[in-house]
Amino acid sequence: MATLGQELRTEREKHSLSLKDISDRTKVGLRYLVALEEDRWEEMPQKFFIRSIIKAHAQAMGVDPEPFLARYEEQEKARLESPGNEGESPKRKKRGAEAGGTRRILVPALAVLLVLGAAAAGYLLFLKPGEKSAPPVSSTEIPAPQTEAALPEPAAAKEPEPVPAETGLRLELRFNADSWMHISADGVVVMDGIKPAGSTASLRAEREFILQTGNAGGFDFTLNGRQGRPLGGSGVVLTDIRITRENSTTFLREENPPAGGAVR
Repeated sequence: MATLGQELRTEREKHSLSLKDISDRTKVGLRYLVALEEDRWEEMPQKFFIRSIIKAHAQAMGVDPEPFLARYEEQEKARLESPGNEGESPKRKKRGAEAGGTRRILVPALAVLLVLGAAAAGYLLFLKPGEKSAPPVSSTEIPAPQTEAALPEPAAAKEPEPVPAETGLRLELRFNADSWMHISADGVVVMDGIKPAGSTASLRAEREFILQTGNAGGFDFTLNGRQGRPLGGSGVVLTDIRITRENSTTFLREENPPAGGAVR
């Protein structure tokens, strides 16, 4: 029985397409397309990325991707259930363990925050506002009646309210070429698929973005309004690019070149 990679290669050759043609249409690097058709799964990235490559490969040939995706799930299930197979690769196990560890930390932390928030709300709800009593006026301090009405003091000029500092992360994307993208914000997938040239996107996160792309040179971006630096060239595949509030400045373009002549 033919493997998934063999089926994809047969279908591609039936349409007289080369791997270079598929790469040009999908913006997925040749390295991953070759590994896919040769069933070298250990060279492929995470599972969701594999599914996206399979889908893009089929769509580039003009065929329905669902049978190939179902074939992948069937093949993956058989591989994991085969005797002596330990399941995922060490690299994927490490990623899963890190994600699980993060969830184990976040859930208790959120529970503590909810309890503290409820306690604070209850305290404010039942706290009675204090009443200020006017100080007694001594009989010897009774003010003399005023003969003229006091003129109101001129109102002081109201100072403009300070603009609050931006919190979290704001990612603005502008695509100059078709690019496959998968982006999660605070653990929630907010973009998945091929973005066409000329399109834009605006994303927000409180803590972090994790970015995957099949064409690192196909887009420009700004981070909290500041220009980002190039992440790679055309057709370069990037996985697990993690942008946080702490490391965000490392993804920005240098605004002030070194003094003393041309930029090196």
